Amino acid sequence: MGVSLFLAGPAATAVVLTLLPGRPVVPEAAAFTLFGLMFPLFWGAVLRCHRVGLPTRGPDFLLALWLTPRWLRAAAGALVAVVVLCVAIGGAPAAGQPERTAEGYYLTHRGGREPVSRAVYESALKSGVRWFDAGATFFLAVSAVTVAAAHRAEEETLAGRRGARGDA
Repeated sequence: MGVSLFLAGPAATAVVLTLLPGRPVVPEAAAFTLFGLMFPLFWGAVLRCHRVGLPTRGPDFLLALWLTPRWLRAAAGALVAVVVLCVAIGGAPAAGQPERTAEGYYLTHRGGREPVSRAVYESALKSGVRWFDAGATFFLAVSAVTVAAAHRAEEETLAGRRGARGDA
């Protein structure tokens, strides 16, 4: 839970920094690393839910998420809200993959290569980072809340077993 929430912070920061004018502030490698870390953490959270018998779909899952600590829901919700706002402000992703060669700057799309200015190239780089890390922030925040829900379900199961043993 802590690792997911901790990594959601830098991912959200990377998204916010893409709105600054000029050259990209966050290196693409750092941004895409955060995106890559999202997968094992998210699937680990889902597996933990399955291990304790907590459904990962439907209203029961949403109720389990709601019953997590308020501070965690607030922190995860704030990170996701900031990222959604930044994505809305930043607009749609570029219409092609940015590419830099010795001849200049290009956007490649479906085999075609369109020459663009350096500003458009940098904007396309930042757009890619923005969209990747927006997804990473969302899934990392959900992972943190999911792990907390699984932990709560596990605690309730253990408390029920202790109570049943005490009654016997």
